[in-house]
Amino acid sequence: MPIPAQVDVELRRLNRSQPEVQWTNPDQWHVTLQFLEHCDIGVIEESFLQIRAKSSTAVLGPRISLLGRNNLVVPVRGLTDLAHQVQKSVEPHESLKNQLSFVGHLTLGRLKDANRAKLEGTPVSGSFVVTELELVQSVLGIGGPTHTTVNRLSLPPQFE
Repeated sequence: MPIPAQVDVELRRLNRSQPEVQWTNPDQWHVTLQFLEHCDIGVIEESFLQIRAKSSTAVLGPRISLLGRNNLVVPVRGLTDLAHQVQKSVEPHESLKNQLSFVGHLTLGRLKDANRAKLEGTPVSGSFVVTELELVQSVLGIGGPTHTTVNRLSLPPQFE
């Protein structure tokens, strides 16, 4: 899902100069609700367009942390129900075998030659209402992944 401008501005203020971290391009920042590997994007798009979820409030923080051994992330809470709706819509597809449990996050970078990122533990806060989902195709390249939006889905207000 896309992040709003005010969140983007705040995250761009972070000191992302540590050379031992491969920083993600801020133009590619997003919150991932489901990652599907090796799938037919056309089939997934059909399922994606059938999602009937309501808007949710995403809450950032409380601190920048590591996810796994090397992913430097901003934790994002409040999206579990929305993530389950997305997972349910694509459940029948083989690509979901051995998928990881949902952990809301926005990836800032990946540790390359460091045991610790200087930003790890930095407080971060904020929230925003998620009113849109994006189906994004990710292609790995030499400079990291490139994300292309395949389709968008507007979410009605939570209390309709």
